[in-house]
Order: sequence, then structure tokens, then C-alpha cells
Amino acid sequence: MKPRSIVCVLSMFLLLFANSTLSSAQRFVRAPIYSAGNPTVSVASGDFNGDGNADLVFLGNADSAVITIRLGVGNGKFNNGQQITLTGLAGGIVAGDWNKDGLLDLAATTGSTKMGFVSILLGNGDGTFNLTGTFSSGGAGPLVSGDLNGDGYSDLVIVDGDQLSILLGLGGGKFGNPTLLGGFVNPAYGVALADLNLDGKFDILAYETDELDGPSYLRVFVGNGDGTFASPKTYNAAFYTFAGPAIGDFNHDGIPDVALSGLQLSVYIGRGDGTLKPPVYYDGPPSQGDVLAAVDLNRDGNLDLISVDEFSNDVSVNLGNADGTFKGASIFGVDECPRTLAVADFNNDGNLDAAVPDLYASNFVELAGDGTGKFVSHRDYVVPQHGYSVSIAAGYMDADKNLDLVLLDDIYHQITVFPGNKNGAFRPGTTYPTTVKSTWLSVADLNGDGKNDVVTADGTNNTVSVYLGNGNGTLQNPVTYATGSDPTFVASADVNGDGKLDLITANTNSFSVLLASGSGYLSHVDYTVSLPAKFAFGDFNADGKLDLVIGNIKGTANVFTGNGDGTFTAGMKISVGGTV
Repeated sequence: MKPRSIVCVLSMFLLLFANSTLSSAQRFVRAPIYSAGNPTVSVASGDFNGDGNADLVFLGNADSAVITIRLGVGNGKFNNGQQITLTGLAGGIVAGDWNKDGLLDLAATTGSTKMGFVSILLGNGDGTFNLTGTFSSGGAGPLVSGDLNGDGYSDLVIVDGDQLSILLGLGGGKFGNPTLLGGFVNPAYGVALADLNLDGKFDILAYETDELDGPSYLRVFVGNGDGTFASPKTYNAAFYTFAGPAIGDFNHDGIPDVALSGLQLSVYIGRGDGTLKPPVYYDGPPSQGDVLAAVDLNRDGNLDLISVDEFSNDVSVNLGNADGTFKGASIFGVDECPRTLAVADFNNDGNLDAAVPDLYASNFVELAGDGTGKFVSHRDYVVPQHGYSVSIAAGYMDADKNLDLVLLDDIYHQITVFPGNKNGAFRPGTTYPTTVKSTWLSVADLNGDGKNDVVTADGTNNTVSVYLGNGNGTLQNPVTYATGSDPTFVASADVNGDGKLDLITANTNSFSVLLASGSGYLSHVDYTVSLPAKFAFGDFNADGKLDLVIGNIKGTANVFTGNGDGTFTAGMKISVGGTV
């Protein structure tokens, strides 16, 4: 987790006590909310099943990275699709045709900023995908795809800390070993491809930001056409730039232009020789998300800019003029802490819409475009007697095969289960009181009866609570089990290979392992680790045994290798920068 995400969490808390002072143009749009499967890091869109409707793919984190497909039905609604679990923490996702069969495939990065992988999932043309290979990628940041060396195969460029990793496509969904592209002083956060000098060869644009002090820079690497690139040209950018680059012909001269977004918009007009004019800055609401898109929202033939701000929980739109300048921002409210977005015509009315996932929940907001650069909407969901919703999970809580939502509120001490409908909407929720101030929940079939259950981490009560599901959307009274001190996160996995899901919690300076027994869980075994926050499972040393990587608020991650019997051995410490 980046430091700015910590601020996002604090801003969510403060919003509970603040009175709104927004103008009418800035008030929240009541947008429809859909399940995105897991807290979302990256999103992309495309027609994955060939029905002519725009679909969505989300990359998020549960116990590890999870890809969730939502198939569009053409009226702005989405059906549940496939879920695929990957190893490591989520980085970025992109769609492309890796094996040249005419069907969209996926590439997703996972891992950390210093130990990353890219997973290739080939599309079947029906909205499902097969995981066919995983390649070392250096880092695990955002990624883009294009043919960098002119061989007809799509290649990948991946953000890898303070450098870029280039993986050349070999055909058949395979990629070569990564080569590195340097020239950065600070960590890079975004990357794009464009032909800035109109020579028919892709150039690379990436930006870096000093997250502590704010200076930001755009780096342009002109392509040689063989997969190699010239030394970068450097341009100043607005302080605290975290979104972009967005590429488009803003002034209709046939030359690609560039935009970035931070505390201000930075717009660079291309000269056509691989260089850019100095940036023009536009004041407006700051963009502290990861995505800036250049699209024509009002259908006037000029490209507009749309971005998200995870601090103020809104979407900003700057309408474009024909001369490459932009109007002031219009603001549209969404759910808490938006980080990314996807733009497409989801309801087939000819107007572009936006899908905006919530970074910390398992849902997304759909904003329906009206063709004038504004958004309208038609549905919202209300939590009964809601306070501060600290955790949300998606799962099948009844037998209708529609994905349901389970939400935890730590002010009114309650769990709410929202049954899902076939069209992606949700029925009114049923609320269950928690006996303690719980801080996190997870959904899984804990007792192996084919029915999903709920487990909560209970904070200062030093327990976890297990709510067994009845299979009809209702929950039984909780059974509590002792843990280490002040658990704030809980997840389930089979860490001893007996076919039963065990529980693992992140505590104060430790994590606890509770092995499943025939009647519940055995006494907890604790392992010392400094200030753990979240963790993910995976077989990191390829020995067939489940391992654990735990991030902390000091910007490091600790790897604990599994012994296969439910015990763990402390392993390497990884510096990931920022906050995990």
C-alpha cells in the first residue's frame, strides 16, 4: 500500500464527521454499485466473449491476487464471470491478443516491486481464460502492450520500481526474459506507448514521482524499432503526479500529445519529431488515482480527460477544446477511495460510461454517460444503520449462484449480507450483530460443507469469530477462538495439506496460525514479525508447500516459507518502498 493510500483511509474516517460543503456540481452521483470480486488494484475492458458488449476484468487482492471477470449484457448491467487466483500481490492487468488467434487474452503482474511475475491467460472467446504461463518480470507494476520490435507479436512493458522491464513476445502466449530500461531517479508509476516521431515505431513514455516531496518528471524513450530505445528525454510535470500518461491528438494536427495528472493537469503538445513542447498546467481538483484517460465524452470530436481522486472520492472530467486546451474540471462523486477506472459504452446507448472500482471494498460504481460530458445513474445500495464500513467480501452465501456481498461495520458492530440478483444488483441486506468491535472479515467454506462461512478478526478482543453459513444467505451465531494480540486481518488457507482451511491472522508484532480440526480450530501458534498489515499466500520457493509474505507499515515485506505441516520458517526480508 502506498502512503497516499493511508491518507485515503484517514480521509474515509474523517468524512464520517465532516459536513459537506460541495457545490451542487460536486455532489455525489447516486451510481449503481456492483461486485468487483475483491479490493481492486487495476481494471481493463474489452469484449471478451464476442457478443458485442463491453466486459470488465478486475485485478484485486484477496489472500493473493485474483482476476474477476464481469460480462456486460449491453444495458449497463453485468453478469458474474470467471474468477482466477494468481500467486503474489496484484500489480496491473492489460488485455491483448498474445497468440494471434483473434481472441482477447490477459496479462497480469503480481509480486512486489522487486520480485515480480507476469501471468499470461489466453482467452477462449466465451469470456473465460486459461492460465498458460508465468514469467519473471522483474517488478509487478502497471503494464502496457505493443509490438516493439516489428515481428508481429505483442510485447510487454512493465513498471519495475525505478526502471522498466521489457518482455518481447515470442508467439503462442510466450515471452522472452526481461530486459531493463533505466534512467529514473524516483520510482516510476505509469507507462504508455505512442509513436511520437511518426516513424512507425513505438516510443515509451513513463513518469516518476518523489512521493515524499512531490517533484515529478515525464521520461520519453524513442524506439529504435528492434525492441531497444534511445536514452530518455526528461520533462517537468506537476507535483505529485500519479495518473497517466494519457495519449491522444488533442489539437487535431495528426501528432500524438500527452497528459499527466497530479496536483494539476500537465498537457504536452507533440512536435512530431519525438519531442514535446513544455507542459501547460491546468488547475483543478487534484488527481490522486492511477488512471488518466483521453476519450471523447461529449461527442464533439475533441478528446476530453477523465481521472479519479482517491482522497476526495470523485471522478474529474476536463472537456477538451479543438486547439488542444482544456476547460475546467467537472466533478462526479463515487464510492470511497477510487484508484482506477475503465471507460466504455456499457449500456450501448452510444455514450461513453465509466466503471470505477473501490480500492478497499469489493465493489465498483458504474457512471452512465449522457453524451454531454456528464454522468447520470440509476441505482445505489444502502447499509442499514451504517457507520464505518471497514471490510467487504464477495461470495456465494445462498444456492442461487448469484454473487452476494458481506459487509462489516465497526461502529455499529454488525455484519450485513446482501443477496445478489442475476443482473448484478443486490436485494436489501440482513444484519447480524457482532459481539465485539471486529476489524476485518473474510468469506470461505471453513468447515467443508459446501456452504460459505464468514470469519472476522476481532481486534482488541484478541479473537477471531466464525459465523457458519446455512447455505440460504443466513448465518449462525459466532464461535470465537483466541489469537495473538489485537488481530486486524484474517484469511484462510490450507497450510498443512489436510484439505481443511486453516486461519491466519495479522496481529500486533506477530501473526497467528490456527489449524483446523474436526470440530473447530486448535490453539493458535504465533510467529514474531514487526507491525504486520496484510499478507498473501503462494508457493514462492516452488517446493509444493504454501508460503506466506507479510507486508508492514515500514515499507518492507517478510517471507515465511511453509514447512507443509502448518508451521513456518522465517525467510528473506524484501524492501518494497512506501507502505504495504
